Amino acid sequence: MRIKLVYESLEDKDIILPCHYNYYLQTLIYNTFSSHIAKWLHDEGFLFGKRRFKLFTFSRILEKGKIIFKNNGTKYLNFGRKITFYFSSPIDDIVGNLGERAFREREFSVYKNKVYISQLEILLPPKIEEKIYIKMLSPLTIYSTFIKNGSKIIHFYRPNEKEFSRLIEENAKKKSQIFYKEIPKEGYLNIRPYKFSLEKNRKIVLFKNTPIEGWTGIFELLGDPKLIRITYEAGLGSKNSEGFGMWEIWREKEDEKDAE
Repeated sequence: MRIKLVYESLEDKDIILPCHYNYYLQTLIYNTFSSHIAKWLHDEGFLFGKRRFKLFTFSRILEKGKIIFKNNGTKYLNFGRKITFYFSSPIDDIVGNLGERAFREREFSVYKNKVYISQLEILLPPKIEEKIYIKMLSPLTIYSTFIKNGSKIIHFYRPNEKEFSRLIEENAKKKSQIFYKEIPKEGYLNIRPYKFSLEKNRKIVLFKNTPIEGWTGIFELLGDPKLIRITYEAGLGSKNSEGFGMWEIWREKEDEKDAE
């Protein structure tokens, strides 16, 4: 299930966030959940082997923020009086808990801003076929961790690397096994860049001061619709609960600027 959330300022001033705001949106989401759901998702989540999945994701803020500079020279984004973003999960109870609490509590904090939820919209799920084109609503990332000379090294894969598609397929199959308790019989998933530039679509996002490399743009997804569906709701690739890997259907007639 996917919902669209609109938060507005409770004070007579604009909503201003750091340029790298993923952590603050994630905090807003966790603070909106009931304490029980928030603690369980944060501390446990869905266990698969040694990995823990949260099975939710969220988009970037849809409004284009205006860059401003504070006295210390740090860049922030001024979004005006409201911010809008999408949230989704294959677990209806997670989405339902967020929506119910959002209207019950009414007042929240995001960074240094007091906000309230003014609108919540449930989106109809799209028709998913074996071959679709998608536009990333938040950067797509996939990575491996290595130990070299006693140090941990994280390698973020680029869409033109051979391992990129294979690791995303493996990740989707794990989510499928958690949610469906099985991998679909025709369970395969391939992804390739369609309208994409290594330079233009590369995004470095700081999450709690840790840099994460991700990719925007238009991609082709080819595979089992059931496997594609789980990535629509839980997120494609890694770090979904930190605001990575949300996508929507893209069609050729859409404006070229959507590829950015």
